[in-house]
Amino acid sequence: MKAARKLVLYIAQSLDGYIAREDESLDWLFKCEGAGDNGYRAFYDTVDTILLGRKTYEWILRNVSR
Repeated sequence: MKAARKLVLYIAQSLDGYIAREDESLDWLFKCEGAGDNGYRAFYDTVDTILLGRKTYEWILRNVSR
């Protein structure tokens, strides 16, 4: 029997409970303090599945260079 998968819930949202600004921008998510990526690369290297809402996914496709 395979071991159970580890599930981690990570939610990024503003204090008003939304992820996007009124203009649907997610630019605030990419502004971080400190040097480097603050450990996000190491975290993402442990992730094998990501769930996104449709609007968030479409915004990323339009705005984030690959």
